[in-house]
Amino acid sequence: MNDFIQNKVIPFAQKIENNFILSAISGAFMKVMPALLGGAVFSLFQGLPLGDWYTNFLSSTGISDALAVGVAVCNLTALYFIFALGYNLGEKFNVNPFQTAIVSLLSLLLVTPFSYNNVDNTNGAVTLIKNVIPVDNLGASGIFTAMLCGIIGAYVFAFAVNHNWKIKLPDSVPEMVSKPFEAVVPAFLVSALFLLVRSGFAVTSYGNIQNFIYTMVQAPLVSLGNSFPAMLISMLILLLLWWVGIHGTSVVLSVMMVIWMEPAITNLNNYMAGEPVTLVTTYMFFFVFCQFIGGPGCLFGLTCDMAIFAKSERFKAFGKVCFVPGMFNIVEPVIFGFPIVLNPIMFIPFILTPLVFMIIGYLLMVTGVVNIPALMLSVMTIPGPIAGFILGGGISLGIMIVIMCLLSCIIYYPFFKICDNQALEAEKKSNQEKTLEENKI
Repeated sequence: MNDFIQNKVIPFAQKIENNFILSAISGAFMKVMPALLGGAVFSLFQGLPLGDWYTNFLSSTGISDALAVGVAVCNLTALYFIFALGYNLGEKFNVNPFQTAIVSLLSLLLVTPFSYNNVDNTNGAVTLIKNVIPVDNLGASGIFTAMLCGIIGAYVFAFAVNHNWKIKLPDSVPEMVSKPFEAVVPAFLVSALFLLVRSGFAVTSYGNIQNFIYTMVQAPLVSLGNSFPAMLISMLILLLLWWVGIHGTSVVLSVMMVIWMEPAITNLNNYMAGEPVTLVTTYMFFFVFCQFIGGPGCLFGLTCDMAIFAKSERFKAFGKVCFVPGMFNIVEPVIFGFPIVLNPIMFIPFILTPLVFMIIGYLLMVTGVVNIPALMLSVMTIPGPIAGFILGGGISLGIMIVIMCLLSCIIYYPFFKICDNQALEAEKKSNQEKTLEENKI
């Protein structure tokens, strides 16, 4: 495995790192880490499973509403991401990075659909129209759209600037006044382009580009049925979407929930009536492997490896920050900050670990070695080892999840060490260069 990674995976990773578009995307994910970590902390406090007294305390004091606002604002991932991506691409294209970031953000907002709310005034005689931008389109589910808008918008802006398509003011005008004017024409071209895109999709059955992207992604999922092969394919799609920066869980569950919920309810009714629970491929079966072993990718092992075995300063610090959220299945900091997104080294364990665990779990449940989960939990932040014992599957299900959490540490370890060693070498090289500069001084 190490030879394969060293000879095949790492050279491929180096090619990706040398691609300026992909490096700009990866860097953008790193730059949105403060917002992601803030949302993780708010989610953690909001979902602590301490009982009704804790929930009532948060509600009665208004803390629950404040935490909800904090989570909602921090989860506007696409908004922060496209600004960071535009800034990075501005540097790559050798144009003003801040102006490029603003134009990239503008391009996303121009294609984001509005919702319209009717608001009557006090006498009921006049109806006012209020424009609202749905926050769902600016969250993790909108990252892929933001990625496309950011790249195209930044490229068009840089092309226009580099070809001197700009308003040139007299030399007597101060630079602080003339510089912003030079970006007017390029920004107008970007705005016109994305307004055309918005108008073009408005006359189609999709209505907007977001619906088009989701329809094209979700269409293959619609034909899937309630079977184990279908669940494996759904899990594979979920993981691939997360790997490219799309919130795969929401995409897959939004389509498959209708199919998987009916057998889950049947299991629940049988469990409450004291009858045998026999249906394996249900919503909760899928949820065990996409959430309760450290979230998508079964990332429990990676967060533990970082916290315990990291040698580089980068991953030592990152492991300390991500360990507690990771214990509660909050994966965004790791997926976007490690990053897992577009990381070819982590692609193998991220994709294969949940699929292998799902196959093992299915075989164990079909043969009766492990009990089938029957209770449905809406709280996704319950640690997997705890959730396993309260899902209605008894001790056997809890033990299985605990063992899989430990196995994920072993599976992720060799891949993590490659990334850790690369970071360590980069830090050593940086320290050596710093020492040489100090000696010269």
